[in-house]
Amino acid sequence: MTGPVRAAVTLAVFAATLAMVVWRPRRWNEAWWTVLGATLMVGLGLVTPAQMAASVLAGKSALLFLLSLLLLSLLIGKSGFFDWAALGCARLAGGDARSLYRNTFLLGAIVTAVLSLDTTAVMLTPVVLALVRRLRVPAAPFIVLCAFVANVGSLLLPISNLTNLLFADTFRLRFGTFAAHMVAPQLVALAVTYALLRLRFRHELPQVFEARSLPAPASVVPHRSYFRTCVAVLALVLLGYFLAPLAGLEPYVVAFAGAAVLGAAGAVTGRVRLADAGELAWGVFPFVMGLFVCVRGLENLGLAAASSGWVARLAPGSTVSLLATAAATALASNVVNNLPAALIARPLLDHAHASPATVLAALVGTDVGPMITPFGSLATMLVLALARREGLDPPVGRLIALGAWTTPLILAATTLALALAP
Repeated sequence: MTGPVRAAVTLAVFAATLAMVVWRPRRWNEAWWTVLGATLMVGLGLVTPAQMAASVLAGKSALLFLLSLLLLSLLIGKSGFFDWAALGCARLAGGDARSLYRNTFLLGAIVTAVLSLDTTAVMLTPVVLALVRRLRVPAAPFIVLCAFVANVGSLLLPISNLTNLLFADTFRLRFGTFAAHMVAPQLVALAVTYALLRLRFRHELPQVFEARSLPAPASVVPHRSYFRTCVAVLALVLLGYFLAPLAGLEPYVVAFAGAAVLGAAGAVTGRVRLADAGELAWGVFPFVMGLFVCVRGLENLGLAAASSGWVARLAPGSTVSLLATAAATALASNVVNNLPAALIARPLLDHAHASPATVLAALVGTDVGPMITPFGSLATMLVLALARREGLDPPVGRLIALGAWTTPLILAATTLALALAP
């Protein structure tokens, strides 16, 4: 296969794979299409079997961490934690719908930071949507809130987003170092996002809602002892993430230890059964591994080496370079989805020997940036799909229109915060 033909075939396979992931013909899981794309890459000789294995092994730590986070989220969900937290937010609002919106936003930000954006999309969103239907408040502002906070709230920790895990692993970013650099950008991103959402929905959120019919949060906790164990283990796991590097341990070891404790406690209390493992989103693993291989096909074309010159020409760590990098990855995320965008950016930045600030700016683009198109991130796609499943009409058009003018503002403010952070 000649060079031009090889390049054309590789790009065609990659583009077709992404198109199938977004369109999901016959509603097949996204994993089928990335695995098919990876199979074509190998079958056509665009990626060797050795390169395929190396690509998957290179993301081993991120995949193990993802598995441990999914286990933790599932086990914590069995305690009734998400229902308890959502009811607590509603009762604290005291019948004020705008306070309910604020409280829900803060809850989503905390869950996203500590348990990842996928947990917010898959486990918290259905609880929030069920709550707003019960309270008879407009659902559209809360659907948009869940989509925005799942993405925008995923900057703080390596565990908050799979893209963070991949970058932290590739560029050897320690848990504490990552958090220290991202705390200011995360706070700015959340503050600006909340202000813009409140501005957009100021006429749609009612003044009050009927709060007297709400049960006490404790009423949705099926087993108090297991619930308290979950809260305690979650706090210890979060602390352990920061201490693990001091002991030479990968953070996923801490997460698996926490999951093991909760699994044992759940089995003793009858809250967890072995069959519950079927509730895990197992499809995410072949989905991600298939993407690894497809992106390796692009790398074999020499795109990283050809594009890294652009990064190298930017003044390292300058505000202009950080804004340009964040804008580039945000644009790519909205076109091809943020996970492929991150996988493409990773070797490019590595080849260019990009500064740590530039690496983090690329993450700002992939985490905060993919809010213009509904397929910019898997979390957004999941939120919209869950809204449809709950019988609600997802406001896709309004989400696109809102993202078109808010995303550049949020992205610029967040990147400036990163540039000004010590």
